[in-house]
This record gives sequence, structure tokens and C-alpha cells, in this order.
Amino acid sequence: MDSNSHYEGNHVSHEIENGFEIYPSALNIIWGKDARYWKLPQGKEPGEAAELVQVSWLEVTGYCDKVEANVTYDVKFQLKLTPDAFGWNDIPIYFMVKSGSGSLWKKLNLTKDAPTNSDGTYVVPNNLTVTVGKGGNDENKLYFGLYEVWSGKWKGGLVIQKVIITKSVED
Repeated sequence: MDSNSHYEGNHVSHEIENGFEIYPSALNIIWGKDARYWKLPQGKEPGEAAELVQVSWLEVTGYCDKVEANVTYDVKFQLKLTPDAFGWNDIPIYFMVKSGSGSLWKKLNLTKDAPTNSDGTYVVPNNLTVTVGKGGNDENKLYFGLYEVWSGKWKGGLVIQKVIITKSVED
């Protein structure tokens, strides 16, 4: 793999009420610097989306280092499929969140399992929760990612709008 074709994010997180928003400019995107595969934010506006043109290897990761130790956080990805999206019908996306020694994986098929908002966006997945500071290296960082690296099938038309990290509300 040519490391020059991978995009390394600026890892900036924006404070919101009860948490943080992470925009695509802050994310690490495999093949992200290659315009054949991704349309990345070009401007300085933090809210610009990243759009997947086509890849067979989807790997998007990031972290937030502003989280508090011993606090439980919910992590959600705000995504959208374009009208001409392809390759998602039978392929689940895997979502990961981790802090210290704890990690959690969820899989979701966007076209079958994900609820859509009225504007066509998905905020997924539910219950992707981790407590920060449970030991291990980088215990006060919260890592997250979305992956589809196993099928080898081409897919495109996924729009990544942001990652939302909020303090978990106890029932």
C-alpha cells in the first residue's frame, strides 16, 4: 500500500452540549487522498462531509482525546447513502469503539437494518458505548472506526457527515 494515498485527519474535536462532534477532516481515511476513491472536504469549514466514490477496502478511524476518565460515552456515526450508492445491499459495515483495554464492535447493514431520519441520514449504531479509563495504553482517548474490509466487493456512495460522542445517560 502506498501510504501517500491515505488521508490523515487533524484529530480536531468540537465541543457540543454533553460531548463532542468529530468531522471528516479529523478522520484517518484509507485511500482518502486518492480522488478516484474519495471526495474529501476541501474547505476550512468543519462540517463538510466526506463522500466515498468507490473502494473495496473501507477503513475510517479517529479518536477523541478530550474525553474524561471513568465516564461512559455513546458513539454514533452520522452517515448517508447517495441516490446512486452501490454495493451495500448484502454487505454490513462494522463499527468499533475502544478505550484502554475495552472495545466493542457492532455490525449493521445500512440498507436493511439502519433507521433513516427524515433527511435521509442514518445515525448509527445504537448502544455503541464505552467507559474511558479502564486501563491499557492511551486510556484517556476514545478510539472509533467504521470498516468493511472483508468482502472484497466494490462499494460507493457513502457520505460520512460526522461522529457524535456524548456522555451516556443513565436510565
